[in-house]
Amino acid sequence: MKHKVRLGPVAIFLTVVAMILVTMALLTVSTARADTALAQRFADVTKTRYALEAEGQKFLQKYDEQIAAGAEDPARAVDAEKTEKGIEKTITADGYTLQIRVSAPDGEGNWEVTQWKINKEWNEEDPFGNVWKGGE
Repeated sequence: MKHKVRLGPVAIFLTVVAMILVTMALLTVSTARADTALAQRFADVTKTRYALEAEGQKFLQKYDEQIAAGAEDPARAVDAEKTEKGIEKTITADGYTLQIRVSAPDGEGNWEVTQWKINKEWNEEDPFGNVWKGGE
C-alpha cells in the first residue's frame, strides 16, 4: 500500500510560521532602534544636566573663595546678581537653566544655598511637549 503525503497543510503551516517569525523580527529591530534613540536622548540630557551641576559647583567654590578672602563685593567678583536675600546666578546650556540663590554671608562668613533649580524651556516643536493640547 502506498501512502500519499499531502503537502498542502504542511506548506500552509510553514508559511504562517515564517510570516510570524518575520513580523516578530521586524518588531524586534524597530523596538531596538527606538530604545537606542531614547537612550541617546537621555544620555544627552544627563550630560547637559551634569555640566550645569558642575558649573554651579564651580560658582559656589568661587563665591566661597571670595568670602574667605574678604572681598568687598563677592557678588560682583563671581559675576552674580545681588539681591536683598543674597546673590543669584543663572547658568544656561542647551535649553536648560540652572538658577542658584545663595544667602549673604553672616558675621562668621557662613552662607547657605537657598535655591538650586534646573528648568527646561518649553519648546512647542518638541514631540514630547505636545502630548496633551489642553482641552482640544
